[in-house]
Amino acid sequence: MTLATARPDTSMLWGTIVLLLLLVPVWYRSAVTSTDEWAAAVRAMVNVGRKPLADAMCLVLPDQLAMERDMWTMVSRLSRMPYHERASALDRYRDAGPQSGPP
Repeated sequence: MTLATARPDTSMLWGTIVLLLLLVPVWYRSAVTSTDEWAAAVRAMVNVGRKPLADAMCLVLPDQLAMERDMWTMVSRLSRMPYHERASALDRYRDAGPQSGPP
C-alpha cells in the first residue's frame, strides 16, 4: 500500500472535535462569570465617580433616582447637540452657588 492510496486516520480528528465541543459550556460559563465580575467593578467605579463628576460640571445630584437618570441622559447628549434648545433643560440641575461678577 502506498502513501497516496492510504486512508487517513480520522479518529484523532473526531476525538479532538468532540473534546472541544464538550469544553464549550465550560468556557462559556467562565466567560459569563468573569464578565459579571467585571461589570460589577465598572458599576462600582461609575457609582463612586458620580458625585465628583457632577461637582466638576457644577451640577447638583437630585434626590430621586429617576431625576438623576434624566440629568445624566441630558449630560450625555450635550456632546451631540451642545447648543440645542433642549440643552437648557439641564439648567434646573445646575449649582446656584456664588455668582461671579462685579461686587
